[in-house]
Amino acid sequence: MDAKFAGEFWEALCKRLGIKRKMSTAYHPQTDGQTERVNQVLGGYLPIFVNYDQDSWYHLLPLAQYAYNNSVTIAHDMTPFFANYGYHPQTEWLKEREAQNPGANLYAHWMQMIHQQVRQSLERTREAMGRYYDRKAKQQPDFKVGDLVMLNAKSIRTKCPSKKLAPKPYGLFKILEQRGELAYKLEISDRWKINPVFHVSLLEPY
Repeated sequence: MDAKFAGEFWEALCKRLGIKRKMSTAYHPQTDGQTERVNQVLGGYLPIFVNYDQDSWYHLLPLAQYAYNNSVTIAHDMTPFFANYGYHPQTEWLKEREAQNPGANLYAHWMQMIHQQVRQSLERTREAMGRYYDRKAKQQPDFKVGDLVMLNAKSIRTKCPSKKLAPKPYGLFKILEQRGELAYKLEISDRWKINPVFHVSLLEPY
């Protein structure tokens, strides 16, 4: 999280305006999980269907968006279309219509084929990512104010010539307060010049 948005001025301003902040870090994308999840799905779709020159991805975005919004989600067993509007859009790609331009028939056939492949790909990706997350997810330690912890060094820049030879965890640090459900503020010297609030995944009990 950016230190500018965690400073005392910003905290006082949000409090004065009645804004409830919800801090997040780069190591906890679940805070904005819905957006991150959709980005992962679309990111997995585009490399599969983009052409060799990789200049057709922006033509595929509307089809990817339509396919995702018209696919049933595991969370609530309905499509985003139906959840937002209460009905499903009418898809007319399967209806036979006489076109004055033969190219329109070819393009319609391509859209129909892509839409079918996209839905199948989205279902496979959703199931695979769900299984992967379940394997990697683990219970986070229950820290309390006053506990001593070690800090993971992967997000800390140092002047050491080789990062491989630098300490992997830094510490000891005392927990000063809890920020939200999964972030903690540590007692760190000002000479470190870093934001003292860290996600629980970067902390280890001492």
